[in-house]
Amino acid sequence: MLTQQLLNGLLASGLYALFAVGFTMIFGIMGVLNMAHADLAMAMALAIVWAVTAGLAPLPAVLFAVAATLALALVVERFAMRPGRRFKGEAAIEMPLIATIGAGMILQNGAALLFGNKVIFFPWALPAFANVGGYLVSQGLLISAGVALVLLVLLEVLVNATSFGRQIRAVAQNPVAARIMGIDTNRIIVITVALTAANAGIAGALVGLSYGFVAPLMGIPYAIKGLVAMIIGGVGSLRGALLGAVLIGLVEACAVTWFGSQVKDFAVFVVLLLVLAVRPGGLIATPGAR
Repeated sequence: MLTQQLLNGLLASGLYALFAVGFTMIFGIMGVLNMAHADLAMAMALAIVWAVTAGLAPLPAVLFAVAATLALALVVERFAMRPGRRFKGEAAIEMPLIATIGAGMILQNGAALLFGNKVIFFPWALPAFANVGGYLVSQGLLISAGVALVLLVLLEVLVNATSFGRQIRAVAQNPVAARIMGIDTNRIIVITVALTAANAGIAGALVGLSYGFVAPLMGIPYAIKGLVAMIIGGVGSLRGALLGAVLIGLVEACAVTWFGSQVKDFAVFVVLLLVLAVRPGGLIATPGAR
């Protein structure tokens, strides 16, 4: 029973990792939290639902949803995040934080007005289970974990082994010095926001694929778990975000097995407090992390 739950938790951690990596990349570069990040996942999932309902074939539906999600992400960056860069000190952190919270609420309530504040069935759900080595494995979660692993590897290569990745790291370490060296910091930030939005959108579609339904408020629990995974793993570390997500998935699995599903969120925050008490910088502390 415990092994089965641990396997489920490990597979679910792939979804948490996708959200955690998005938060990590934005915070690492801009020093702010994009609290509308997880709501972009919801937007992608509901855009797919709308497109399929409107009669579009799968590929055009996905392309429409990706375009809509990227457009929303760029609007959030332009009107909720960019104005905060004109300020210094605490205001540069607090203003985008508050603005993105507001943007997330607009997305949530706008979705509720369009689709109703209810659970909506996803058109391409894979809720069935497969027998793998004597264990029942959700087909949707298995696919989600595989896709998440591929995406995380690609992001790791992009950030650490490409010219664009070096520019991302330069902006994250010292935006002023990066500008002096000729790097267009605004372009880097906008592209990074678009990348993380696409990442969130894929995560939203995978949630629908794994569980068979989506909802206007579906982003809230994933935002919380993504932030916790980022903090546990170490702010600014992509590998840390993955490690934190895996730890959360396993802790939830143990909590459900031993104490019931009602205490799984409580167990996650207990682990967060323990990690912060022992390693305030997270499991993989990044030198110079903000």
